Amino acid sequence: MPSSVARLVGQDHDRLVRLLRRACAPGPNQGRWRTEFAVLLRAHRAAEHTELLGQLAEIPEVREAAARQDDADATLEELADEVEGAPIGTDSFSDLCGKAEQTVRAHGEALRQVLARLDEVVGRKEMRRFGGCYQKHRDDHLDEKHPRRPPPRRLDVSRAELYELAKRAGIEGRSAMSRDELIDELQRRNDH
Repeated sequence: MPSSVARLVGQDHDRLVRLLRRACAPGPNQGRWRTEFAVLLRAHRAAEHTELLGQLAEIPEVREAAARQDDADATLEELADEVEGAPIGTDSFSDLCGKAEQTVRAHGEALRQVLARLDEVVGRKEMRRFGGCYQKHRDDHLDEKHPRRPPPRRLDVSRAELYELAKRAGIEGRSAMSRDELIDELQRRNDH
């Protein structure tokens, strides 16, 4: 059974902030982190717009809040383009990183409030249904843009997300595996 949409969206927001911080910190993989941030932000926005906020328009108790959120989030795609196109290592890139983190955090907090209200209205089962729709659309978007994307690196995702990836890959004994073991097995399978 899928996770609650509030949990999945919260994990995505946390992951976006982690990716952005890594993209903004000097290092050899800044370009990769920046690209992963932009791709995830676009996939998150597409899934949120299509599968979540679009469906919330049908629920009177959250209709207005969802519409406001959808309008406010239209700038997220522009932010992804801006971050992806900015030259790394410049002062303007550092400033953009700060602006992007504030934007993602504000977006996350506003959406968290909408989802908390939704949870009061529809209950746990429906929140999980929304979560499944959101996750499928986000993952389809990611696969469309990066069909051969490698398993995530150690700092990118939680154990719960690694477990879900292992489940989709059909890895036996995944529930007894540690986070590092899940990563190693996912990478081993990706190499074959």
